[in-house]
Amino acid sequence: MSIAFAVPESAVWRDELWDTILDLSALLDEGSWVLVGGHAVLAHALAHDRDCELVSHSVRPLGRLVTTASAMPTVIRCLRELGFVLEGTSIATEFRFSRLPERGSLSDLPQQWIVDVTGVTSLSGGDQALERCEPRGASKGLRAPSVPLPSLLASIVYEAAQFGSSTTEPFVHARNAAFLVSFVHNPIGARQELTPDDRRILRALDAAVGLRQHSVWSRLPIDPDAFIRWKLLLAE
Repeated sequence: MSIAFAVPESAVWRDELWDTILDLSALLDEGSWVLVGGHAVLAHALAHDRDCELVSHSVRPLGRLVTTASAMPTVIRCLRELGFVLEGTSIATEFRFSRLPERGSLSDLPQQWIVDVTGVTSLSGGDQALERCEPRGASKGLRAPSVPLPSLLASIVYEAAQFGSSTTEPFVHARNAAFLVSFVHNPIGARQELTPDDRRILRALDAAVGLRQHSVWSRLPIDPDAFIRWKLLLAE
């Protein structure tokens, strides 16, 4: 498989998280999980040679993935092999794992992963992300595994769904969605791939950020046409 993107030697905790992502890619079966959230957005940015500093991210070393109920025991086993400990569940919607920083690490925060299970947890957009997974080759040093990512359109829908369900930082997801829209070269063609549920999720986001002067669009100086792409994607 050709290399789709290269992981740069970047911010401290991002580098550590990418090591875990590549570890999981080597340990887990293709089709059993998908990377979502900020690191999926970052991967799309890297694949499109865009400025990764525009990707919104948590100040904590936090990653997120979606898996199936049948694959969850294997995910737990693999994370434990990598040194992670299951902290428990949060309102029966997510499984959270953490690992203390390694000796010599520049980060003094534990690395955390949130695992959502399709059909069990209530993660908005997670089912669509797993169903529309497109493995991408990723390189970091001598390593070059295949990382399962949601398609570009599925990532936009996922971030829009998270905007509608997040109670802490919803506009982080709105900014991520807007950033991803700037990668859509043919919004009219992409519109044909939207399901009725996709349209409902995207229109809910549009109700909040549907004006050109909204900050999620005005902060995209590299692509002033992103707002037009968004409106073409939503057109009837």
